[in-house]
Amino acid sequence: MDFNFRKPTHILALILVFFTFLVFIIIPIISYFGIPPSVQTDQIDNISDSIRPLFGIIFLFIQLVIVVALFILVPILWYHFVNRVNLKQMLSNLKLRKNGIDKAILWGTITMIFAFVIIIAIGVVMIYMGFDPNESSNIPELESYFSLPLMLILITFQPIGEEIFFRGFLLEKINSIMGNEAAIIITALLFGIAHLSFGNVYPAFMTAVVGLLLAFLIIKTKNLYSAITAHILFNLVSFSFYIISKTIQI
Repeated sequence: MDFNFRKPTHILALILVFFTFLVFIIIPIISYFGIPPSVQTDQIDNISDSIRPLFGIIFLFIQLVIVVALFILVPILWYHFVNRVNLKQMLSNLKLRKNGIDKAILWGTITMIFAFVIIIAIGVVMIYMGFDPNESSNIPELESYFSLPLMLILITFQPIGEEIFFRGFLLEKINSIMGNEAAIIITALLFGIAHLSFGNVYPAFMTAVVGLLLAFLIIKTKNLYSAITAHILFNLVSFSFYIISKTIQI
């Protein structure tokens, strides 16, 4: 690690990383326990239909700005201020490599299919144990904030930022200190916590399982495009299944 507490720019980079953890790790944990009370979906349902589309667009814009600022710009600033590397080396550290991208996309697709097999198997076990498998998805919660087209934009763009931060930046930093195994487990747990739904732990558990697979994928391919591919495809297939299930129910 090149970090030095005596350098103000290094302190700034550390504060930005801590702020990212606050927004995507600490706040979800606090919100899970209802402290402070969050904006509930029934309150959102009371929004007038005439302004609901505008509300969704504004909320999506804010969400995407946060993703870019914290998941993408924070790692870049860390590499710039602390590690003092150029853009080419940043991309290399994040494993954003064009070389072998075709194999990375292939492995990403295979991993997505494998992830779905595991998630379905876990869902079967949940049903057998008396749990509602619908609680394992946070898509219904997202739909209370966004229209389906806006949700589609979110679930295809946000994975890019998440992969850059969790499987690019964090995996690389933790791996350099504690090794592969710790890096895989810690990033998967943090990834799961970042997807905690209010009062529902199942999306976090399912996401942590997927996070394990994505971390293993990066260790194998050494190319972040594999995890980005798997993540986006996983979201799109989950979204498609959700739409199909709603259509069947109707």
